[in-house]
Amino acid sequence: MYVFIVLSLIFSLDKVNAECDNKSQLEINAASSNVTMNYTLETSVVDTYGNIHPEIAPEDVELSELGEYGLIDKAIINVNNVSDKVYVVFYNNDDGINKEYHFQDLKNGSFTYEVPDLSTIRNYTLTIYSDVSECGNQELRTINVTTPMYNSLADQTVCNNNDSYYCQRYITTPINEDELDLNNNVNNDDKNNDLELNENNSQSFVLFTVGIIIVIIIIVAITILIVKKKQRNDDIKQIRG
Repeated sequence: MYVFIVLSLIFSLDKVNAECDNKSQLEINAASSNVTMNYTLETSVVDTYGNIHPEIAPEDVELSELGEYGLIDKAIINVNNVSDKVYVVFYNNDDGINKEYHFQDLKNGSFTYEVPDLSTIRNYTLTIYSDVSECGNQELRTINVTTPMYNSLADQTVCNNNDSYYCQRYITTPINEDELDLNNNVNNDDKNNDLELNENNSQSFVLFTVGIIIVIIIIVAITILIVKKKQRNDDIKQIRG
């Protein structure tokens, strides 16, 4: 009896594996490769109460301290091209997400997820599995996406006209502010500005000095010409008697 049961299990297992033929494997692999996940940063208009106004375009808002509206940025995760041959599991530990999506759960094989905030860097994982019965829930592929956090250093004076990474508005790699000598950077910027100002002043002084010398040379040359002309006229008068 036991031998019969073991042989039945082995036969059933071999039958299932045999049914996942090369054609089915190619189909689910192709379906898996078409699935995409990325994120976009979107700007929304909010009022003073924090209500979002999708009917107002961000470019139409004039920002001011006493303005009625302001702007906020948000990150949106976009998952596309999930077909009926695969299903996906969307996971993020920080947000407590571990959700399974099948093609019939989605609209046109796509879904979006709004990241709660941009106060921290988050890592999202999308694992793709076979949804073809004869291929037995195979794990086919994993996509990882890191969403950025807002970098408060970007608003500091040291970041004016500064393209350094630590001055980027949104970052996906943490910055250790203790390792940045920002005061020294500011002082260096001030020194560079002073140096540039001194160089400009020196150039202006040189140009002014050269201009004065040229004017003096012209005056001297004109004076010499006048004196010589006067002497020549006097000599002519003497010769004529």
